[in-house]
Amino acid sequence: MKSLVRGLVLAAGMVVAAGAYARSDVRDGNAMVQPVKSDRYSIDGSTMGKAELFGYISDLKDREELTGIVLKKGGSDEQRKSIGSIARTLQLKAFEQVDGELKPIDQPAAAPAPPPIENKPEAAPAAEATPAPPAH
Repeated sequence: MKSLVRGLVLAAGMVVAAGAYARSDVRDGNAMVQPVKSDRYSIDGSTMGKAELFGYISDLKDREELTGIVLKKGGSDEQRKSIGSIARTLQLKAFEQVDGELKPIDQPAAAPAPPPIENKPEAAPAAEATPAPPAH
């Protein structure tokens, strides 16, 4: 009888541990992605490259109400670009976690104003238009 009780307690503990492990890294609609060296990422206990992460986030978006991706602190510039690219493609928001706050990443930069044209030529008088030859 004692071994049966011990077995049940052990099994219950394993179920609780498995449930905690299987918990998704989605918080408030954001997939929480941990940067790992060599342009790899960790989420939900798995480490993957950019292509695998794209597929995984796409699947998460289908299964859960996902609105964004958060790159936890410590990511490289290349990792930020990758997260931004994935988010843009999947029509999600992209953030980086900095000092406990979420800061948007991959915001399209405003187009710079064109430089002024120096020595701009005077407008030439409009020449009379000559009709184009008929096409055959």
